[in-house]
Amino acid sequence: MSWDALGAIGEIIGALAVFLTLGYLAVQIRQNTKAVRASALDSSVNAVNAVRVVMFDNEEVTAIYQKGLENLDELNDIEKTRFRLLVHTILWAIWNIYAQTQHGGLSTSTWAAQLPLLDRIMNSHGGAWFWDNYQMEFDEEFRHEVDKVMGAKASSVKQ
Repeated sequence: MSWDALGAIGEIIGALAVFLTLGYLAVQIRQNTKAVRASALDSSVNAVNAVRVVMFDNEEVTAIYQKGLENLDELNDIEKTRFRLLVHTILWAIWNIYAQTQHGGLSTSTWAAQLPLLDRIMNSHGGAWFWDNYQMEFDEEFRHEVDKVMGAKASSVKQ
């Protein structure tokens, strides 16, 4: 066998090794992407569930939340502050899901599943009050999404 033949065999083996390495890396990247998405979903769900657990475990918090959504004027100053903080926490959790959908690889159906919750909160008396006073504490993209939810309700009521 000549040196040229051995060189050609070496090049073929080298090319095959590069191809196998690239295939292996592609599989690893795909698995890592799935893991990152699963982690993002888990953190988003945990943030929403943390608020739900507080409301489930504390009747007073639940009463403030319900009263704040329905008739904010019935809340005293401390209850109104607690309502504001509760809605803020809920919206931060929803904003997290929105951001993870836009930039972190969560599916758009994950975001779409949050829209009924966002609609219930923001199209209430207390939700509208909160948004009028505190929307600037959120990212512009998210504010636009919330405004669309609120506008969709307003335009469906007018029809």
